[in-house]
This record gives sequence, C-alpha cells and structure tokens, in this order.
Amino acid sequence: MSGGRAKPDLTFVTLIHQSLRTDAARLAAAVAALGPSDRPTRLPGIQAFFGHYREQLAMHHSHEDELFFPALAARVGAGRMHLSELAGQHEALDAAIQAVCEALASLADPAGDFAADRAQAAGALSTMADLLAAHLTLEEQTALPLFESGMAAADYKQLEARARKATPRARAQFLVPWAIAHATPDQRKALLRSAPPLRLAYRLNLRRYRRLDQALVPVTEQPGAG
Repeated sequence: MSGGRAKPDLTFVTLIHQSLRTDAARLAAAVAALGPSDRPTRLPGIQAFFGHYREQLAMHHSHEDELFFPALAARVGAGRMHLSELAGQHEALDAAIQAVCEALASLADPAGDFAADRAQAAGALSTMADLLAAHLTLEEQTALPLFESGMAAADYKQLEARARKATPRARAQFLVPWAIAHATPDQRKALLRSAPPLRLAYRLNLRRYRRLDQALVPVTEQPGAG
C-alpha cells in the first residue's frame, strides 16, 4: 500500500519480460549450436517455437501500444514515461524480428551455405535479443514504476482484463504455460491466485508447450543424450 492505495499487481507483465528475455537468448544459442544434419530435424522445431515467440512479442507490444501505454500517458504524461522512445524501440524490434524470419528461412533452404546462413541467423537473433533487453530495461526503469505510483490497482486490473479478452485463444494456449514455465514458485502462486482460470489453461496446454519447448533444449540435456 502507498498512501492508502493498493498498487497494481505487475506479476504477469514481469513474467512476460522474463520469458521474452530468457527465450531470446535460448533461441540464439539453439541456432548457433546447429550442425548441418540438424537442418531437417531440429531446425523446424526451432522455427516453430520462434513463430510462437514472435506472436507473443507482437501481442505484448500491441497491448502496450493500444491499452497500457495510452492509459499511463493520460495519467502521468507521455514525456515522463519516455513514450516516444519506447515506441521507437517497438519499431526497431519489428525490423529485427523480420530479419530473424528471413535468416531462419535462408537457413532452412538446403541449397544454401549452411555455415554462413547459421551465422547470419544466430547474429540476427543476438541483435534482436540485445534490442529487446534494452527495451525491456527502459520499460522497467520508467513505465512500470509509474504504473505502480500513478495508476490505481483496479484500473490496471481492468486493462489486464481487456488484454486477456483481446488475446486470441490460439495465442493464449502458448502464452499461459510459457509464462508460468519461467516463473519462480512465488510468482506462479501469485499469478494463479490473481486469475484462477489460468490454472485450467495451464494444465490443458502444458504438454503441447513442452513439446514445442523441447526444440530449444540443448541436445546434451535431452533424455537419452550421451
């Protein structure tokens, strides 16, 4: 409590940031570790996972641009929350994601130079990860503290409800287990307590998520390796 007013619960957005950061690095590492024989086997799984990751990042940005950031700017002012800089970073990330898509497509082409295409794809993912880290850090240093100090908990909860309603079911099927997979035990308890329907969504979609996530697990850590 601050001045008798409850602060917004930022557990979910914090988890999204954790998930985005962690898996940007995992994607880059997974691609860098590929060998020529992995092109028809492991690479399709990495591409599938990246497709879901890309959708989550795009949805996160659209919810910020259309819901969360305008509501915060109306309360604290666009300049105070560095809105123009945050919007510019969204545009830079859009370009970086497109570069990753093109690089992965080239890497999947059996007629291409595998080593060169792998280096290009890993580099594109590393660039995306660096841009993303800078963007998330700016949000965490500017926007998130202002949500806590400048917005009532009930108003923030309404924004989260609108974001959930705007989330297509197919994307939620990945989103829920993905976010919970990156949570600490305390974060997981807080999230499931704040939105009980997430527990069912987690249980229903966990197996499919784990199959997708397996593509990013290093070969040496997979069952039967070694």
